[in-house]
Amino acid sequence: MMRELIDLIADGPVLDAVLVAPHAEASLLLEGKTIDGRFKNGIRIDRPTHLGDGSGDVHAHVFGRHGDQVVAVNLDGSGSHGTKGRLSKEDAAALSAQGFKIRSDRVVEWVVVDFDWTLLNESFGG
Repeated sequence: MMRELIDLIADGPVLDAVLVAPHAEASLLLEGKTIDGRFKNGIRIDRPTHLGDGSGDVHAHVFGRHGDQVVAVNLDGSGSHGTKGRLSKEDAAALSAQGFKIRSDRVVEWVVVDFDWTLLNESFGG
């Protein structure tokens, strides 16, 4: 009996990298791994490689009951993707167990620092 792909996913190891090869061109798809927090698979931890250019930090997306994103948090505990909020005790514990530095009050903050930019445009010599 031939096994279906869904059976392999349910019974097999977790995939965090998939090679996609349409028309003989290959692309490596690297996605995050999901962990349980307040809800089953309610947290997705992304590596910076998912941005395409390798920039960014390891961060986690925390999802609510209906799959909506509650907050995104960097490994150092700061907010990511412009989000801020308060983690549940279960989500905070799950992230801490993965090495995230979560504050004792479980608050994730995103702070925008405003700069007063001045453009200096000078020409030199001849």
